[in-house]
Amino acid sequence: MKDIWGPIYPAHWHNTPVTSGRCATEVDVKAGRAVFYVDGGPEPAEIELPCAAIQHLENGTQQRVVVIQAERVSSGVALGVRPLEGGNCVCMEHEVELLKEFTEWPLLN
Repeated sequence: MKDIWGPIYPAHWHNTPVTSGRCATEVDVKAGRAVFYVDGGPEPAEIELPCAAIQHLENGTQQRVVVIQAERVSSGVALGVRPLEGGNCVCMEHEVELLKEFTEWPLLN
């Protein structure tokens, strides 16, 4: 079985599977097209996906991520993101800096 949450190669980030234009389902999460799903309530947020971004972590560090999901929830816009190094996480829109293109990703320490 292929690791759906493995590393993302920077040259191919545009090919990262996404859930766009609708809310994610359990099937989307199992297929790696979404990180979370919520039954009823949310609606899709208008963010072009996939989207390069810098996520600002609580410990003060940053990581390069690809946003694969964006949904409006009661507390704002929740994003499903995939760090380039692999894995996934959920964060809020205010915790990321959305970028237009891979070439805008700064080198992070």
